[in-house]
Amino acid sequence: MKKIIAFISIISIASVLASCGNKETSTEPKPKTCEQIEPCKTALQYATYVEQGAEDKVYKMEDQTAEDKSYDSLEKAKRYISEDYQQYKNQKIKKYGVLEYTLTKNQSYLYKFKYRAFRKNEDGVKELTTLIVNVDKKSGKYYPIEVFDYPDLKKTQGDRELGSPQIYYSSIVIGKEKEKYKPKNIEGE
Repeated sequence: MKKIIAFISIISIASVLASCGNKETSTEPKPKTCEQIEPCKTALQYATYVEQGAEDKVYKMEDQTAEDKSYDSLEKAKRYISEDYQQYKNQKIKKYGVLEYTLTKNQSYLYKFKYRAFRKNEDGVKELTTLIVNVDKKSGKYYPIEVFDYPDLKKTQGDRELGSPQIYYSSIVIGKEKEKYKPKNIEGE
């Protein structure tokens, strides 16, 4: 009986050891995605609302005490909700590349997204588009605002030079697609 138990134990141990080799192991940490970083997640949600044409939701995410905001009131924002919002309200930006610039340590960030637009252009094509979002942290909460042009960007960053950005891709952007979705550095604006 002892021989049978010893034999079964040896087979069990051997099969466990054999199955260990079937899976690839890596000591490399998995790269983070935008959704795992709170200010980037906030900026992505804001970019999605902008793309949907949900001006009321854009307004609600912004810092209402700041001088920079999209609209003076929620009522005014509601007047500018996109006419085709119902068509795009459930769409999300799924495939994207984003550059993250830290302007002030853990307080202010700049995100430049590159993704496929929800709407088609005049030629009936959904083009790749970019959107720059500044995210400020105030009282433990992140507030986004869209940056439309280079003078606004200069105002946001002040006299500081932007350092090297961190780049993130959505988990479904892989291989050669990464080059397609990689935004140009902001310094090149």
